[in-house]
Amino acid sequence: MNKPNTSEEKTVVPSTQPASIVQEKYQEDRYSSYDSFSEDQIEHAPDGTASAGKALFMLLKAFIGTGVIFLPGSFVSGGLVLSIVLMIVIASLCTISFQLLVYAQQKIGGSYGDVAQQLYGSYLRYLIDFFLCISQIGFVSSYLIFISENIGIVVDTLNNCNGPFEAKYYIWIVIIAVIPITWVRKIARLSYLAVLADTFIAFGLICILYFCSDQIAHHGVGKNIILVNQSTFGTMIGTAVFSFEGIGMVLPIVGGMRSPKKFPMVLNLGMAICTLVFTLIGTIGYIAYGDITQASVVANIPRIPLSIAVQLLYAIAMILTSPFMLYPPLTIVEKYIFKHRSGRKSLAVKWAKNLIRSLIPIICAAISFGVGSSNLDKFVSLVGSIACMPLCFIFPGLFHFRTTKNNYLKIIDVLLALWGVGIMVYTCYINVNSWVHPAASSTTVIDITHCSNS
Repeated sequence: MNKPNTSEEKTVVPSTQPASIVQEKYQEDRYSSYDSFSEDQIEHAPDGTASAGKALFMLLKAFIGTGVIFLPGSFVSGGLVLSIVLMIVIASLCTISFQLLVYAQQKIGGSYGDVAQQLYGSYLRYLIDFFLCISQIGFVSSYLIFISENIGIVVDTLNNCNGPFEAKYYIWIVIIAVIPITWVRKIARLSYLAVLADTFIAFGLICILYFCSDQIAHHGVGKNIILVNQSTFGTMIGTAVFSFEGIGMVLPIVGGMRSPKKFPMVLNLGMAICTLVFTLIGTIGYIAYGDITQASVVANIPRIPLSIAVQLLYAIAMILTSPFMLYPPLTIVEKYIFKHRSGRKSLAVKWAKNLIRSLIPIICAAISFGVGSSNLDKFVSLVGSIACMPLCFIFPGLFHFRTTKNNYLKIIDVLLALWGVGIMVYTCYINVNSWVHPAASSTTVIDITHCSNS
């Protein structure tokens, strides 16, 4: 089957319909899948026009985001040497998995959900929609915890430790700013916000590298660094998979390339760069702060004007990123509730949709408020284990198994899917056990605001 055009990826329709009808239905209904969201977020080029260089840039932009700041804290759970090894192993498996996913998509056509429906039926499409929803909601919930803590640190620092209330209450103030943005139907209109957020994230990562290097240069290596942490390394795996949050952007990038056959090379290079960045941030952060490395390494940097700016800009970047991350569950839930009813013709339908679009971020805020900053590291790992591993490992293996005739590759597909199931069960067990039976943490909780009442 020929490679589908962009319109086929945007809307699920019978394959016998002409492309013009598909595009017309998309323009009329605006029911975007996760992949169409990804195209807008990464400024996806028209079908068949992007060079290999632009595809590489879009791939890096999709993967190097906010998840990377949680890696130094996860290195505490895994130990320095074991965490580096695990990062390389997980990145290699993700690369193989993404290659298999692209192969299956080019055989079948359509989006992630379309491939699932063609190969296994509607039930697997529903399952994938479910995992897409909980993964994105999990991402945003973790972001809100981080945002509230950063704002709390900045406010307390500027007010000499006289903040008006606990940091967690800033979650509800932030969500008031996020909700109206989620009402925007055409996510491409917010592309400038994505560019601004990416700029702040890049600035923040550079500053994090600077502060960690300065910490090592002036104070030496952090205390109590463990090379292999046998008891809690499972939580590190979940966080590592969490950091590869751009799985949904892979297929749209392929669809936008002038020469899709070059994508395997682009993917290999992009994943190598991502692995280098992730490992570098995780390693230098853990080496700099040792056992006092926080769930978010941004909380470790000293309280000076530059660091305050970094924390504030990173918080703003996550606020701007949250509506984009919520777009998949918003469109998926709307599709199931409202079908093809359009808000353009009915004011009641429009405001009913706005209500749904408001409830989802409120659910994220409630989850964040309940989890709290003390459990941020475990929550990030749990999201990676439950939601991200099936999308990264299990489903691509199942898809490729049905689309290849190579028996050797079928064995690899089975092993990949079994690995995904096994590591998902194991890491979930370790993570849930850490919630039910919390042990004395090896990470010392430091006074990140220098306030006596922190």
